[in-house]
Amino acid sequence: MNLFVLALIVVVVVSVGVALMYVVRRTTKVDYFLIDTTRGSAIFGIVGTAFAVLLAFVMFVAFNSFNEARDSSEAEAAAVGSMFRTARFFTPAERDALQGELSCYAKAVVHQEWPTMQDGESSRVVDEWRLEIENTLRGIELRTPIEQAGFRQLLEERTTRSEARRERLLEGDPIISAPVWFILALGGLATVGFVLLFTDRRESFPVQASLIATVAALVSASLVLVWFLDHPYEDSTGSVHPTEMERTIENMEREHPGLSPPCTENGELSAASVS
Repeated sequence: MNLFVLALIVVVVVSVGVALMYVVRRTTKVDYFLIDTTRGSAIFGIVGTAFAVLLAFVMFVAFNSFNEARDSSEAEAAAVGSMFRTARFFTPAERDALQGELSCYAKAVVHQEWPTMQDGESSRVVDEWRLEIENTLRGIELRTPIEQAGFRQLLEERTTRSEARRERLLEGDPIISAPVWFILALGGLATVGFVLLFTDRRESFPVQASLIATVAALVSASLVLVWFLDHPYEDSTGSVHPTEMERTIENMEREHPGLSPPCTENGELSAASVS
């Protein structure tokens, strides 16, 4: 869902609220509903405060989830880059094999797995490159103390990469459950609907319309923001994109320009490697 659609949702909700206010003013047989506006304002304050507290709590949880998604994607990219550089401690054949698979892993994350995370799914291609990296690590022969130290470093970086990917995939699943959305929607409807009780035909319509339009805009914009934060990998403005992994791929190509990874630019296994 892009920024235009999100803005359109707010506009539609505001328009519906203003239209309801207009209908109530035209069809009611009395000039005003609330005789004691002071008491009505107090009740509205209770309703609005209860909704605001619930909304703030949910938004806090969604914001933390969004930050976790961004931080885990950055940590994974940094770990892949570190493994690529640590591979220099080994023989040219072992180094090229490991660096090539790391390059393919990074490309598969960007081009294969990122689009699937919009639906909370992972990529089989990334899993295959992960297994290839594991097989290559098991086949490395440790001949010198430097290689042994480098291998220990590789294992630590592999663990960091694995945990970061697991966290990244975990944040692809919405954290706000259906019952919570139901309560939020109910609270939003109650807050906006309560404004209709303040309908007063003695006042001009623009003044009355501005009241419900303001409340409807704030409620709908807040709910839209919660939805946006709860879907961090949507392909829209402000979403979490694989920017750090793309930078890691560029650094790999710059640090080892002659490397020929066994995959296509999209991270899939190349035909030459299969044959």
